[in-house]
Amino acid sequence: MMSVARELFAVADDLRQKSNAGVQYDASQLSDLSDFLGSLARLARNEEEELAVFRLSEAGQLGRAAVNELATEAMGNLMLDHGKVVRPDFGRKS
Repeated sequence: MMSVARELFAVADDLRQKSNAGVQYDASQLSDLSDFLGSLARLARNEEEELAVFRLSEAGQLGRAAVNELATEAMGNLMLDHGKVVRPDFGRKS
């Protein structure tokens, strides 16, 4: 599996080494490097979106648990309210 960080470190090291050695890039090499960096940017964006979806899912689970707890508490209070019996009304006329 490709790692964005690992690949970026490799590109940075390669550029540093070639720069220190006085190597210059031609247009074709720069175009290839540009394409590779663009691919890494798309991979990074996909990973960020995946992480955002995961975080939203986690937040949703916490929210559902809180709503469930509050609803259970509210229903429990209704059921214990002076012996009243709670009967649902589904729109039927009495």
